[in-house]
Amino acid sequence: MKHLTTLTAALAGALLLAACGDSAEKQGEEMDSAIEETLTGEENKDDALLENTGEAIDEVTGNENTDPIDAAGDAIEEATEDAPE
Repeated sequence: MKHLTTLTAALAGALLLAACGDSAEKQGEEMDSAIEETLTGEENKDDALLENTGEAIDEVTGNENTDPIDAAGDAIEEATEDAPE
C-alpha cells in the first residue's frame, strides 16, 4: 500500500510538472526542496524524484533548463553516468 501511495504521488507530481510553462526540472527541484525541508528540516541538494522526473519531461518536450548551474550539473551527470567505476 505504501508503494501505491508513493507511485500516486510521483504520478501527480509528474502531471503537475508537465503542466508547467517553465522548465519542469526546475519546478521539480523546487518541489523536492519543499518536501525535504518539511520532512527533515533541511534541504538536500542532490537530485530527487521530482527533479529527475522533470528533467525527463524536459527532454521529451524539448524544453531546456535555463539555469546555468543546473545545466552544468546535468552535463556532469551525463558525462559520468556511463563512466567505469
